[in-house]
Amino acid sequence: MKNSMRWAIALGLLASACAEDGETGSKSPAIAEEGPLYAIMYEVYDDQGDSASYLSMLGSLDDIDELDPKNDREFAGGRAYLATYDGAIFVGHPSEPTIARYEVDGAGKLTSDGEISLANFGITTGSLDAWNVSFISADKAYLLNFEEGNTVIWDPTEMEIIGEIPPPEELSREGFVLEGSPALIRGDRLYRSFNFVNYDDFVYDRQGLLAIYDTQSDEVLEIVPQDRCPALGNLAHEDEAGNFYFSNWIWPVADTLMYEGPETCVLRINADEDRFDEAWELRYSDLFDGRQGAQFSYTADGEALVAVFNHEDTEFNDETDPWDYAGEKVWSIHRVDLETDETSAIDVPRSSGAFTPVRLDGRQFIMLPTDGWAATDIYEIEGDEAELKVHIPGWSYQFVKVR
Repeated sequence: MKNSMRWAIALGLLASACAEDGETGSKSPAIAEEGPLYAIMYEVYDDQGDSASYLSMLGSLDDIDELDPKNDREFAGGRAYLATYDGAIFVGHPSEPTIARYEVDGAGKLTSDGEISLANFGITTGSLDAWNVSFISADKAYLLNFEEGNTVIWDPTEMEIIGEIPPPEELSREGFVLEGSPALIRGDRLYRSFNFVNYDDFVYDRQGLLAIYDTQSDEVLEIVPQDRCPALGNLAHEDEAGNFYFSNWIWPVADTLMYEGPETCVLRINADEDRFDEAWELRYSDLFDGRQGAQFSYTADGEALVAVFNHEDTEFNDETDPWDYAGEKVWSIHRVDLETDETSAIDVPRSSGAFTPVRLDGRQFIMLPTDGWAATDIYEIEGDEAELKVHIPGWSYQFVKVR
């Protein structure tokens, strides 16, 4: 689903870990026996363009300052993927269709606890993150294969393959790559959006889809077209009332501004409905004096964070690469009150737009790429203020609470 353009890096081979099973490699003194535990996976490139990933285990959200690869568990050869469920950690291989499960002891040490291969389902990597993995229960999880549109059903406890949801024919469009949002679950219904893009020619299909799955019968119940908002492939969010929000990532702003594409916006599925609310739509241009936006991220108490593209600070012509244009370092982050439409700027540096929101223990953080995506800063957000908490010497969008 995620391509090298979207994430500004190339995927490589996850060859081996430098620490043996049973050791994290982390020397963080903050980890307390049976205390809170958090995990960050990050990727570091060398001068030759090769990369390795590092898993950092943290026992606190404070007093970290900077991660050091020497103290963290290394996965050589590319981007490793991270997910957590019910106290276990799952790591995916970047170019092998394999996912490994690890049990975590009180001190944060990992012990290998099974592995599954996805090779029989047309999957070539172990990619698992918020976009494609959905944990339904202790004995059922979904892993969506964006390459073909099929979904692997697996048991995350026993680490066994259960079955497959075949790809609906609607998820295939000639000349286009399938992308989409993470899934949100309500009862026995799972919702995700899909969109289609041609990366070679920078063409977005203007019609997207809302897919509704039944997690009891493991089938696609319905696929509903939508053309109000472009490419709803950003992180999906749920508010306290159970409303679901779907929005675009950063690249569609180039389609809007350079090729007269649809205005970037946000759609909502109300808590008691199965369709996008026809009466509700958040348009970035209405809130930010004609500016386009991305990265709608519901936080709490009726507020959201968004990224705003300050087009007045850059320009384009017939020779401009749309990927370069959308990735200009002119994005600012703003807080939005969804009841009053009041907005305010967050005090963080301008970036290439792709921040990752992380809410842990009632605290709001964002991960912001720096140095041409070569590093990441984690800020804690309170109101309009931002405090730099952790510097990561590599690119990361994977920050989770284990326990």
